[in-house]
Formats: sequence, C-alpha cells, structure tokens
Amino acid sequence: MNNFKLIFRQLWRNRLFTLLNIVGLSIGISACWVIFRIVNYEFSFDQKQPDKELIYKVHTSYLENNKTDNFDGIPAPLPAFVKENLSDMALSVPIFNQYFERVSRPNQANNPLIFEDQKNIFGTTSDYFKLTDYRWLQGNKDHVFKQPNEVVLTESRAKLYFPKQELADIMGKTLSYDSTLFTVTGIVEDLTYPSSFIGKEFIQIPSKDWNSTTWTNSNSDWQLFIKIKSPQVITPLLKSINAKAHEMTNEEFKKYGFSMSANVIPLSELHFTSFAQESADKKTMYGIIGIGIFLLVLACINYINLTTAQVPHRAKEIGIRKTLGESQKRITFIFFLETFIIAILALLLSWPLVQFIQTILSSYIPKEMYNFADNLTVLLFIAGTTILITLISSWYPALLINKVRISEVIKITGGSKVNMGGLSLRKALIVFQFVIAQVFVVSTFIIGMQLKHSLNSKLGFNKDAIITMQLPYKSYQNADTDPFTYKHALTGLSAIKRVSLGHLPMSSDHWGNSIVAKSDTGEIRINHQFKFIDEDYFKLYDIRILAGREIKLADSTSGIALNLVAVEKLGFKSASEAIGSFVKIDDKDKQIVTVIDNFHSKNMHSKIGPLELRPSNKKGQLKTISVQLPDHQEKWSSALQQIEKEWKKYYPNAPFKYEFYDQQIKNQYENDTKFSKIINLSTSITILLSCLGLIGLVTITTAQRTKEIGIRKVLGSKISGIVQLLSKEYLKLIFISILIASPIAWWAMHHWLNDFAYKINLSWWMFAIPAVITLLIAFITMSYHSIKAARANPVESLRDE
Repeated sequence: MNNFKLIFRQLWRNRLFTLLNIVGLSIGISACWVIFRIVNYEFSFDQKQPDKELIYKVHTSYLENNKTDNFDGIPAPLPAFVKENLSDMALSVPIFNQYFERVSRPNQANNPLIFEDQKNIFGTTSDYFKLTDYRWLQGNKDHVFKQPNEVVLTESRAKLYFPKQELADIMGKTLSYDSTLFTVTGIVEDLTYPSSFIGKEFIQIPSKDWNSTTWTNSNSDWQLFIKIKSPQVITPLLKSINAKAHEMTNEEFKKYGFSMSANVIPLSELHFTSFAQESADKKTMYGIIGIGIFLLVLACINYINLTTAQVPHRAKEIGIRKTLGESQKRITFIFFLETFIIAILALLLSWPLVQFIQTILSSYIPKEMYNFADNLTVLLFIAGTTILITLISSWYPALLINKVRISEVIKITGGSKVNMGGLSLRKALIVFQFVIAQVFVVSTFIIGMQLKHSLNSKLGFNKDAIITMQLPYKSYQNADTDPFTYKHALTGLSAIKRVSLGHLPMSSDHWGNSIVAKSDTGEIRINHQFKFIDEDYFKLYDIRILAGREIKLADSTSGIALNLVAVEKLGFKSASEAIGSFVKIDDKDKQIVTVIDNFHSKNMHSKIGPLELRPSNKKGQLKTISVQLPDHQEKWSSALQQIEKEWKKYYPNAPFKYEFYDQQIKNQYENDTKFSKIINLSTSITILLSCLGLIGLVTITTAQRTKEIGIRKVLGSKISGIVQLLSKEYLKLIFISILIASPIAWWAMHHWLNDFAYKINLSWWMFAIPAVITLLIAFITMSYHSIKAARANPVESLRDE
C-alpha cells in the first residue's frame, strides 16, 4: 500500500508530465481499440459457421479476349439443374433475393404498420436451415415450406412487425407482401456472429424463377451455396455444371465473342473476395492494422521520451532509495508498477475517446458491427494491450533509473550515453516518430490534392445548379404517370431553365452491350456503355456535339449518339465520317446521327470508354429527371417550391426528394473520402504524439544545460540565440526524418495514385510544403520550453556553483 501512496504522490508532483503521459497513451489505446473492433469483426466472418470448410458459393465467370471477369451471380435455372442432376453434394441451397414494395400487417385499420423496401428477404428452400446455424425459437426446420405462402422470420423482424407480442403468439399470423398474404410458420434467432448468410425473412422461391429456362442471363440477386461431402467432388461437379452451361449458352454467346463458366469460392474466403457482394478488402484491413500498430508504438515512444525527461529530476529520489537499501529489482518493479498505473488511467480516458473516434469514422465503421457481442474479445485485447504498453514503455526508462550511481546522486551520466548505432536512443526514437508523422502529413496533402483534382477537373458536361429526382417506380406512387407530362409542366415554369429525362452523365447506372461496325478487314466489335436520354439532354448538360445534329425522340427506333472514343475504336477516321453510318447493336441496324465530345461517365478511377446515348420515350428506361435551376442562387428557393408543387400534382403519393448533382458526383468518391478521413485522423494523432515526445527531449536538454544557458546569458547571449541553440539539434533530427520519410511517402502515394486513370503528377513541392509545415509545428512546440529556459534568471541556475 505504501508503494501505491508513493507512486501517486510522485505522479501528482509531476502532474504535467503525468497528464501528458496519460493523454498520449490514451490516444494510442483508443485508436487501437477502434481498429481492433473493425478488424476483429471483418476477420470473424463465417468463422463460427459449422462445417465451413465444406461450404462453397457458386458464381459465374466470363471469358473474353483471354480476360476473365468474375460475377457474383448465377443463371436462374442453375439451382434446379444442380438439385435434380447432381447427387455428389450434401446440400444445395439457392438464395433468390426478393423485392417487395411494401410489407404490412393486414386488418390494421386503426394503426396500420407498413414497411417499405425491406431488405434481405430471401427466396430459398428448406435446405437453407440445414446449412445455416439458426436456433429455432418457434417452429421446426424439418416442417418448413410444406405449404405455399409460408414465411420464416428472424427474431428481429418478428419483433419489428409484431411489437409487444410474444413470439409464440406471432405464429400463424399473416403478413402482406405487396398483395400476397404469407403465414408466419417459423421464427429463428438472429445469428450472433458475422456471417455471409444475411437473410432476415425467408419464403419459397417463386415457381417462375425455379422453373426458368433462361441460361444466358446471370443476376446478382440469384445465388447458390453448396455443401459437399468431400473436396474431391468439386472438380467433377464443376465439370458437369459447365458442360450444361456450355450446351445452353455457347451458341448465343459465341456471337459476341465470349463464353460463360461456373466457379466456386470457399466460404472461408468469401468475405474477402473482391467481386463478392458485401465483401471487405483484406489489403485495407492490413493497412489499418499497420496504422494501429504505428500509433501504439508512437504512443509508447512518446511515453519513453517524456519519462526519460524526468530521470534527471528523479535522480536524487532514486539515489536515496538505493542508499536506504532498496534493491535494483525492487526499484525496477516499482517503476513498472508506476507505468502500469498510468496505463490504467489512460485506459479509463480511452473510453470517451473511443466514442469520439467512432463518431468521426462512423461512415467507415460497418453498422452491423454493433449488433455482435465481442465484449470478451475486446476485453482480452485491451488487457493484453495495457500489459504490452507497460512492458514496452518501461524498459528503457527503467534501464536509465538503474544506472543512477549513489555517489552522483544529483548527476545523471547514463541517460545520455545509451547508444544505438551511434545515435542516442532517444534521438533515434524521435526520428522514428517524425518519419511516421511526415509520411502521414505528405499522404494527407497529396490525397487532398487528388480528391480536389477529381472534383474540380473538367468533366465534359455541366454539373452546376442542377437537381435530380428519381421518378416514382412503385405502383401506389402513380408510377404509371407519363414522365413527359411532368417534364412539360416544369418546362412551362419561368423559374426553370431546362428539364431533361434520362440517365445521369456520370453515374454507375448504365447498361452494357456491344457494337459491330463493318471495316475493310471484316468486322470491328467493341463493348460499350449505353444510357437512355431525351432530346433536351445535350442542352441541359451542355455536352458538346462534334458532328451531326441534335438527337430527337423520333430517333428512338434507329438513331444513336456515340462519343468520340467509340467512333475511333470502330475505325472511323473522324467524327464527321461516322455520321450516317450504320452499326449493329443486338443484331439491329442503328444509324449514327450524332457524335459528341468525350465526357466522364464514371469517376476519375476509370478511363473514358466507348459510350452510346440512346433516345427513348419509355418511362421504364428514363428513370431520372434533371432540372437546371436559375443562375442566381437567391432564386433557387422559389424554383424548388414550384417544382415541388408540380410534383405533388402529378405524383401525390410519392415523396418529393431531390439531390444536387454536384453532391452526387462527390459521392462517387465515397471510399476515397473515407480513406482520407482515416489518414487525416492518423496524421493528427501522430503529429500530436510526436510533439509530446519532442517536449520530453527539449525538457531533457534544458535541464541538462541549465547552467550553460545561465553562463551564456551572463556573457551576453540573446534569447533568440539560446532558442536557436536549444532547437537546432532537434530540428536537425526532424530534417533527417523528413529525408527518410519522403521516399517512403512517394512510394506509398505513387502506389495509391495508380488506382486513378486521371491523376495528379507527383512533384517535389508536394513534399517540400508538408516538410515546412512539420518543421514549423516542431519549432513552435519547442519554442515554449526554449524561450522559458532562455528567459530564466541566470542567478537561479548558477547560485549553487
């Protein structure tokens, strides 16, 4: 108990350093805490699934020009073929994602419960519940789907649809899925671990899907899992499936120069398979693990530097302890105990910091992570981290403390003479800290510049002052209203500049096909994107026409517009030469009536490719309406009110929602923005920790050179000269760290920028500016202690000489 009293007295006596140590360690612990939860969640996927090593997911692959593209979907007839013809499997489990506009409880006139666009409603078979690890709360997996229109709910959905009712009372109740009534015949407990089986409601696969004969169409909503008896059956199984797929698709696909085959992914690898739905990037996970390790190491280095700064001041205490007979082991133990207490206090401070970090990174953290109990795992991790921090942070200060000699109770000679490669270990640590900090600072600077470049580059179309609205598609939202009627109403408003229907210029929403053109050597076939538009599209988005005329709705049967890339790839020497030529699309002749300049139809990660813009007057193809607002922003409010008024007239049952198109373009870089947030936060933490460590070193210097500073002042040195004297050595160290960090940062950023087809060019000044910023921050950090030492009365430092 006396040891604890002495430790707390010591910590209170040096409360500034104690606070800095607690803050530094708490930042490192909280960052690692958040990172561990994310990583632990992602790497836990499917790990508790029974017999996971025998479960595979079937997917399709397309081979074209010796290039294989994998697709996370299957043809609809495949599950029935596998079920009826292949017996070398333990289980075959199809999952067909089902979409319903509304799920509701019938006969609830007074208080109707209606849920729109519910996700994770799966059509499947009873084998699904033999494959998965659901615990049945009501019902029985052996008696499910015996009758038509049965539904099995997870506990969370059952409580959502039937609040305040016992689970037993929910059995036999009915739910309306659009206009079809389903009876609840089972309730299962939600899975308590991360899983690729994310269903929440289960019905039988509709007969039209199960009996489909269309092998040429694969859909990501159609999936198939298999459980095999032994790994040896995989090869013959795929051989049988691909023989059938070849028989049913080869004749059709041969026309377009590609072929389809089936492949499998082991369940244990599914979550980190790049083309799989809801997948995670393993490289990203390793990257944030690396960030967590660096932050923890930096926190420990910060503690070491701050603690060693106190060693000269604690020499007398240590010398007296030794004089009174305390052994070296006991002194070491007490010091480790002191570090452990600081680590515990830092751990307590970490809790609010964790909440703060999770708020900042909320868009990056998977929401489902909070649904899974990982308290024990996190507790073990935190306990292990606290012990590890204690061991790492204590060894070097403890070494210095034990070098204190009784005969020189006031002087410390060992502290500055522990070398590592000729450099003071403390100096080596500060260099390491600032190497990491500088890499993060440069990364923040360059990532910000690239995102700015992506958002501010000329896209080839106008995006300013344009709002977009999704046309209603649900039956009860007046989806049958002709969108051109609403467009005509908006066109008549004086506050509106232009209105157009069709796909947005830059978006992931488009169709794909191939174009065939005749040439002197035969045929040229290219794959391309195509978007549906109306005749006002080019004017609203200010898309430049290079040759031909304005597109018209009358062209919807035979006329198309192509961009310059498409024209060049089809072998035309110029835009004007292409006008009037015929090409084949879907075995139909189409005439090129317009050639437009290239514009970015995808974000800056992708090169501009061949693009077709196809006029249409069908509401099912024209899903979006775009409206150009007045040039003067003060008129927007009035214009939006008029747009909403007309919306309610034609679509009274649909909510009025709009988005500014420039914001939608920003959302195209969501993943890059998330990554940028992580790097920015890491940069702030590393700079803070590095500066705290720098305070420790400057404190050591001023303590060791107090008398020298006093003599210099007596001899006439100015404050600026003393500040330079104290700062020069450490600025030199930081400059060395910048030289080491620059090539590392260049390599990392060069690698990151390779993912952009249109990117900034790295230049020397992109490294020079962050270097100046780092040096400036370091100098300001050191200046406080340096100026304080320089302004001290020399009488105080020299009076005992």
